[in-house]
Amino acid sequence: MKRRDFLWKGSGLLGLAASGQGFGRIPRKDVPATGGYEKITNHVDVFKEVVNVGLIHRHGKVLLIDSGEGAVLQEAQNPGFGAIEGVLYTHYHRDQCSGASLLQNAGAKIVAPSAETNFFRDATQFWLEADNILDHRYNFRPELMVLRESVVPDQGIKPGEVFNWQGIGVHAIATPGHTDGSLTYIFEIDGKTIAFTGDLIYGPGQILEFYSLQKRFQGMGGGYWGFGGTVNELLKSLETVLSYKPSVIVPSHGTVITDPQSAVELLKSRIDGAMKNYFTLSAWRIYQHNGNPIFKADAPPPFDVPMLKLLPPVALPTWMHRSVETSSYIVAEDKSIFLFDCGFPPIAGALDKLVKSGEISRVDGIWISHYHDDHVVSVNEIRRKYGARVYVQKEIQDILENPTAYCMPCLFPESIHVDHALSEGEVINWKGYKLTGYYFPGQTLFHDGLLIDHEGTRVFMSGDSFANWGIDDYCSYNRNFIGKDGEKAGYGRCLKLLQELKPDLLVAAHWGPEPLSGDYLQRTVAILREREKLFSDLFPWEDPNFGLDPHWIRAYPFRQSVLPGQRVSLEARVFNHSDSSYKAVAELRVPKGWRVEKLGSITIQPHSEGRIPLAALSPAHPLLRREVLGVAVRFGDRNLGEFAVAIVDYLQ
Repeated sequence: MKRRDFLWKGSGLLGLAASGQGFGRIPRKDVPATGGYEKITNHVDVFKEVVNVGLIHRHGKVLLIDSGEGAVLQEAQNPGFGAIEGVLYTHYHRDQCSGASLLQNAGAKIVAPSAETNFFRDATQFWLEADNILDHRYNFRPELMVLRESVVPDQGIKPGEVFNWQGIGVHAIATPGHTDGSLTYIFEIDGKTIAFTGDLIYGPGQILEFYSLQKRFQGMGGGYWGFGGTVNELLKSLETVLSYKPSVIVPSHGTVITDPQSAVELLKSRIDGAMKNYFTLSAWRIYQHNGNPIFKADAPPPFDVPMLKLLPPVALPTWMHRSVETSSYIVAEDKSIFLFDCGFPPIAGALDKLVKSGEISRVDGIWISHYHDDHVVSVNEIRRKYGARVYVQKEIQDILENPTAYCMPCLFPESIHVDHALSEGEVINWKGYKLTGYYFPGQTLFHDGLLIDHEGTRVFMSGDSFANWGIDDYCSYNRNFIGKDGEKAGYGRCLKLLQELKPDLLVAAHWGPEPLSGDYLQRTVAILREREKLFSDLFPWEDPNFGLDPHWIRAYPFRQSVLPGQRVSLEARVFNHSDSSYKAVAELRVPKGWRVEKLGSITIQPHSEGRIPLAALSPAHPLLRREVLGVAVRFGDRNLGEFAVAIVDYLQ
């Protein structure tokens, strides 16, 4: 480990502070109100803001750990506060560091983990190039909780560095999990060892949320399938923290922990229980055992628990045909077909060959199970060539017609017009086939299902929601609700529907015919009920979906294009997963040159989404082709800061 003197010399990290420049002499009217203090020792306080801001003060100087939105600047105007020399950031997420530019402009030095300095320094460029990850997105590192505009750090800190600030020893240790480059800062002060751990832990046995842990497991082809992929990293990082024998852990969110050993042990136990429950049903483990090249290893210990045994295989009825990729179809007597899903380009060539050979005559209709790119990429080509009409449930119409209004995985950015949006249970009678549409939010919130009755056989088109036997809820960003909201818009709804309809078999888009068992449906219901309780214990929220749903606060539209000087309108959409009504207050945070015109608030009823209209006037002469607006939300008494963003592109 390297040792250095830190924040001392005029030529060093905090030279400006040493020359007498501090925060107390700079009024900050653009900083949000404060939230109070918690004293840890004579020289350590926690300032409550969007995050817990650590304050280390000595010899008239102050060092911050994380900054939130920078409200501490107001406090620094109070007599005796001291001159803030700099900020040590635990990780790059926007809630930690949205106030970084304010602090730097006021004379503080910004210090970030070396592995994550690019997310500070290159934030503007990150958003300019964001379409490269927003379209067809299958990985979630980095997350989109990046600063809206660049802040160049004054220094990066590497894991293992040991330094001294005002006579206080500080260790910087690598603690990946919540992000790959997260650091924990350990202070030896006032006879105590105090660890500032970022978002590794929230409180005894709890973390704030789970979706930041989405990452591929070892041997997995991408992060899309890695629900909880960093839990072992996170727990190992907490063990590393415990090896320093801290007296106190200060998390970025949550409560100050005075019994770290017990708090971490409880968290480990709860994560273990939740992940074992999850892996009992995780469908990617089935695909791994089937030799799918995306999965070269099974669930890691200790999560490699037994799954439900495979049910006996079933065959397609003679009137249904599998095509390439994700597509299947049925054929009428006149050789016209009705197509189910229409994915990557091989399907177009396959249909052309069938027409040329005389096996089919045309494509009458296309039903889409869900919006993912591997199910829709060729829809527009096929409809142009054959005049096919597109059918979906009304719940997924908008994401197909306005895809860039959403920030979701596997997104195909080209608009697909829906000719017929189906209501729940609506029937299409097509040339001797009875097709009944249902909302079927399994793998993703934006998913439907279709029951086909023909010649005495009932086939249910289940898209990507089920396998033999497991469920495909392996990506948090698809929005997989559990509990009460899962009964309305999640696997709870899907299971209940299958129990009521009793189809003879399922047809999975990728895998073809899948067996169905009433007993397995009931056992899956029971496992998901247990899951609700396990995740409820793991999070500090009234409902576990707050910790599982990364888009419970979102901007709509997510991306839009405007002329310079044009008024920009959008909505803050806030999903209240709880049993109680809550007031949500939203405001836009805008770049220089913008003018905010409209803020708003709404009381949101339980288990429903509220919409708060917002508006701002864009500058007549923007400096960049793309700018990013922050959507800051207060939900009840929780100040969540810039939880969401909206992207604005300028038309030339």
